[in-house]
Amino acid sequence: MGDEDKDPRCVGRDEMNLAEFPITLLTDYPPEGVKMLVFEDRHGKLTVVGSEDRGLPTASDADVIVGLIQLTKLRNDFTDPTVEFSRYELLKLLGWPDQKQYYQRLKESLRRWVGVTLHYDGCWWNNRRKRRVSASFHILDRLVVPDEDDSRVVSSFTWGKDFFDSCRAGNLKRLNLDIYLGLKSAVSKQLYRFLDKRFYLRPDQTFDLRELAFEHVGMSRKYAPWKIKQELQPALDELEGISFLEPMLPAARYTKTGRGAWTIRLVRQLPPPAEAQPAKTKPPEPEPEPTGLEKELVERGVTRSIAIDLVRDFPADRIAAQLERLDWLRETKPKRIKDLGAYLAEAIRKDFAAPAGFKGQAERAEAEATARAEQDQQEQARRATARAQAERDRVRAYWEALPPERRAALEAEALDQADPADHA
Repeated sequence: MGDEDKDPRCVGRDEMNLAEFPITLLTDYPPEGVKMLVFEDRHGKLTVVGSEDRGLPTASDADVIVGLIQLTKLRNDFTDPTVEFSRYELLKLLGWPDQKQYYQRLKESLRRWVGVTLHYDGCWWNNRRKRRVSASFHILDRLVVPDEDDSRVVSSFTWGKDFFDSCRAGNLKRLNLDIYLGLKSAVSKQLYRFLDKRFYLRPDQTFDLRELAFEHVGMSRKYAPWKIKQELQPALDELEGISFLEPMLPAARYTKTGRGAWTIRLVRQLPPPAEAQPAKTKPPEPEPEPTGLEKELVERGVTRSIAIDLVRDFPADRIAAQLERLDWLRETKPKRIKDLGAYLAEAIRKDFAAPAGFKGQAERAEAEATARAEQDQQEQARRATARAQAERDRVRAYWEALPPERRAALEAEALDQADPADHA
């Protein structure tokens, strides 16, 4: 069974920048006097500044952001930064108990995120520009949570522009929510998110121990190497226990590279090899290339999965009409639409009206046919006029070439043959 066939709660999404650096504390009890977090690697620095009245985001706040990303995926597939939800729904998605204290914790977390500011100095990956940039923003710009006691009353949140643009640009990876939310410690969860991203490139990774612990997991910088190993071990045990990491002895996992300097090796555990298949068993067929309307949508920037849904859910004539209108807009107003795929998907879902001045293919073809018919009539009339004029010129030239006595004889003959009434 593929990921898309699983319970939607299992197949989540994670924003790649959030997987690289932690943006929360590793505890739900913030140390007194700490108002910001700083994480840094060779590319740049991230500074997390807490809310003025609610402080820094806590470990459980990281789960809330993961939950909001999933709600957005399920609601509108990142076509709208504002998402409606109920607190009960979000609570269930996160696997938190349906109890008053957890509703309050959820409400406090959402309010805290509205006030938290993230400052990325040269290390925010811009997927449209394909490079790291500097950016400062709130991850949530707006929150509406009614005061009613009914937890099923509709609330809403609005993503900050920079973060939402990153999601829209496809800077997302899959995240198994069952695994992530089932992990016991915040260290395990952050390490899982970070490694799940890094293992995509290579399943066997070696990191500087301090950099991994301080910059990518979020441990205290006061920890000596022995303390880092001690604090990491429960998380390593947990990730090995779910068959995510390959078990290793300490001597194989850690290597001393200098005084007080160590590296740590982490290897993704590969699934066991499948049983040998009978010789006559055919290999699985490759996924067919998109065709028809699905291909037209993909060629204009719609993702394959969304294109499949649109072709399945909407009439072919609606899709064809919106394709034609989009092509017209691209030709006549190329700067109007920045994200063709997202615009086209929304146009099909909401059946956008034709833009001002638009003429469809049938209308244009009819106008062109009418114009061609008029041109043909004008050309035929011109040719008839030319032929008549040529005939007159030929007769005149013949007449003027005759001697005077011959012309007089012809005129007399014509008068004799004319109707007598014409002589009156």
